[in-house]
Amino acid sequence: MSESHHIPVLPREVIELLQKTENTEPLWFLDGTAGEGGHSKLILQTFPKAYLIIIDRDSVMLERAKNEILSVIGSLDRVFPFQMNFSEVDQELLDSVGCPGLDGALVDLGVSLFHFLHSGRGFTFKNDEPLDMRLEPQVGSKTAADVVNYSTVLHLKKVFWEYGEERWALKVANNIVQARHKKKFETNTDLVKLVEASIPRKFWPKETHPATRIFQALRIEVNEELVHAEKGIRILAGLLKVGGVLTCISFHSLEDRIVKWTFRDLKATDHFEILTKKPILPTDTEIRENRASRSAKLRGIQKINPILNKRWER
Repeated sequence: MSESHHIPVLPREVIELLQKTENTEPLWFLDGTAGEGGHSKLILQTFPKAYLIIIDRDSVMLERAKNEILSVIGSLDRVFPFQMNFSEVDQELLDSVGCPGLDGALVDLGVSLFHFLHSGRGFTFKNDEPLDMRLEPQVGSKTAADVVNYSTVLHLKKVFWEYGEERWALKVANNIVQARHKKKFETNTDLVKLVEASIPRKFWPKETHPATRIFQALRIEVNEELVHAEKGIRILAGLLKVGGVLTCISFHSLEDRIVKWTFRDLKATDHFEILTKKPILPTDTEIRENRASRSAKLRGIQKINPILNKRWER
């Protein structure tokens, strides 16, 4: 797939959930992880009079999203971009652009394909790159190299087990600490070679690289992704108007668990209704056309009026 042909995940399903908003124009939407701008342009095309706030931690991605929108919509008149984490959105930001509340919001918790293929920050196994993995290098100070070079064995094991669900977490952690006494880890290749040597070949996964879970865990640790996910979901849900819809796309079990449990907590307040009893999965056709969608799960929740929706019992 070429860099200029990014395909958004679960596009039809996301739009169908956002169309469940019970509010009328002018509508306000928020894309909390703008990425390549794929979902953003679909929202603007589907709701031709709506306004859209786009958020991304990475200034590079925010520019790419704006360019993608311009190439399709032809204007940014209805778009308000902000470089920040979606967990930092608040009513003051909405007020600054004249938004009274959100009619719909989307967060896509996956990392963009761009980061793996073109960022040069060590997310991939294929190229020899600095072991960085920061999504916002201008702000974040702790790199993946810092984590592997200065963390204790127990902390590394915890990171690899909890964020990567890696069964060889302790062995990889021990080997990292032993290896760094001789030479600090500087590149992704340094780490890949150690992981490959730490996991017996007969236990290598058939469809993924043996370092996949370790790299996932480090990325989550460096960017505090799960912390921001739960916090951000709660904040965006609170900024919805009554009748507004929040949709979340996750790509691994840790993310999906957070989305599911947070939605359940919100429903327990009587102010929200879950729109997806089970996560919506990509069709076989989408998976064939867009390999990146294969592990995606989509969930949605809607803000309701608890008085009008209360079921009184006798």
